[in-house]
Amino acid sequence: MITVDCTNAPVIKDQMLIHVADKLGALPILKSEKFILTNPDDSKSINKSDVLHAISDFLKSVNLQEDFQIIPKGDNIKIEPLDVKDMKERLENITVKKKELFFECAHCGFITQYETELKSHKLIHYI
Repeated sequence: MITVDCTNAPVIKDQMLIHVADKLGALPILKSEKFILTNPDDSKSINKSDVLHAISDFLKSVNLQEDFQIIPKGDNIKIEPLDVKDMKERLENITVKKKELFFECAHCGFITQYETELKSHKLIHYI
């Protein structure tokens, strides 16, 4: 299990999650500011260098490789922005199909792509 912390890079988190998980064939577990990558086959583990390479590929694909640093530490990887004065403008230029790719439960942090699934989930908190 590898955790990717995007606390300081929330704008690119969702797109990066999709890119990295698809490239590695990993199962992502979403949290509000980070995501965890696991292998669907529990007998195998995810190679950290493959994750680092996939993150680097994503940053290159959106032309942000010079604006973020990837900091690996144990099984955690942190994505940190560098101080670049035009970064805000460049982040706004990233094309996103929807502004909000995921819906999050305010009670427990459960995340889904579907608003109706979130509404159904919220019902368990009121039983």
